[in-house]
Amino acid sequence: MPGGNPMQQNSTDDFDFDDWAGLYVENPEEFEARRQATLMIELMRQTPENARNGRQTLDSFELAVQNRNPEERLKMAASLMMDSVHQLSAELQLLKQALQQLEETASTEPL
Repeated sequence: MPGGNPMQQNSTDDFDFDDWAGLYVENPEEFEARRQATLMIELMRQTPENARNGRQTLDSFELAVQNRNPEERLKMAASLMMDSVHQLSAELQLLKQALQQLEETASTEPL
């Protein structure tokens, strides 16, 4: 594998898709161990509340995709990711509206 020992990768900043894809094909067990280790490292970098929420999300996902083939797992992950994008988009729209209201209020207030 390029880049040395794949377990040494401990940051998503260093993510190498080709390395991960090759590992998945060559050694699925090592891929899974690396995936779990990377997820745990990323959770440990979070605040306790965010780590707890992330762990709950991961546990829910793992339960939902248990005994499913890789294609089904990917479809479910993509669907959950799109749900998250839609939620983020809705929250950004609310923030945009709040900022517009704040700007309108500020522009109508006398100096």
